[in-house]
Amino acid sequence: MHAEFGDAIVSKELERKHERMRSHPFLFLRASCWRWAEAAPIFCPELMDAPAAPSVGDAHAGNFGLWRDAGSRLVWGVNDLDEAARLPWCLDLVRLCASISLAISDSGAADSLIGGYAAGIAAPRPFVLERDHFWLRDAFAADDAKREEFWAEIDAAKPARTVPEPFRTALIEALPESGLSPGIAAREAGAGSLGRPRFVASCDYRGGPLAVEIKGLMPSCWIHGREPGLAERIAHGRFRSPDPSFHYHERYVLRRLAPNGRKLTFTEIGAALRQRMIAAMGTELAAIHAENEPLRKAIAMDLARREPRWLKSAARRVADWTSGEYEHYRATTG
Repeated sequence: MHAEFGDAIVSKELERKHERMRSHPFLFLRASCWRWAEAAPIFCPELMDAPAAPSVGDAHAGNFGLWRDAGSRLVWGVNDLDEAARLPWCLDLVRLCASISLAISDSGAADSLIGGYAAGIAAPRPFVLERDHFWLRDAFAADDAKREEFWAEIDAAKPARTVPEPFRTALIEALPESGLSPGIAAREAGAGSLGRPRFVASCDYRGGPLAVEIKGLMPSCWIHGREPGLAERIAHGRFRSPDPSFHYHERYVLRRLAPNGRKLTFTEIGAALRQRMIAAMGTELAAIHAENEPLRKAIAMDLARREPRWLKSAARRVADWTSGEYEHYRATTG
């Protein structure tokens, strides 16, 4: 991170990152994807020969949220692709299942994920929440209090003392019209990305508030799965209905911010909806992996040949290893 961003690195956020990593195994997992990239071949050797697909790379229970597509429709799905890489398709499911196990200790997650994934590979599609999937809309859509809280936080942010010129230029160019004079503030969000330069430009535009975020981007931690431009291609993939403001560039990622762009935690989801939500996460991963028809068929064949408990077994190994890493980290830091 220091090599990538130099003086632009946010040291105070790194301190908070380590505090969060010490607070819970799930947050430790979220902030240490590079360890997963190192350990996946060790803990999941039986999965490494699976067909390689465009993958999230850092799939976990906190990487799903809402956005609006080019038709102003509300869409749900994966909204963080910073660690995108071409990987054996199974690995996204294992990491996601392990994260759910650490977050809520759900013993049925593996079966729900596989069921949702199989349905998604058979018929990949985005989750557009206009005519269908109202249960997802009800679970995620921000109410009036959340909207008020979101814009109050944006308005209260202190202007950034310094903004790297490429970031400032990109933010200004991302606004809907030239001649606007936004305020630019530093922003803290996420877990794994804490410490990277991150800014939000905000202003009133044609009668209401508007905000655009830029975040410094590092190369994917998957050294052997990196592929130039892959995150951008996934974000705007064939079976997605993308956010037209969400773009990956070589050194940064840009997106519009809005109250509905938030990520939802499992603590906010009632137990009755959890298995349905987990299945939907599997379906969304399948839509990302299904790059073309030959790959979709290859994944479907590989999924069908695996024994029924493969995901539960692999996720349990990864969750146990992560818990051990977390305990060691707590014992040796702080």
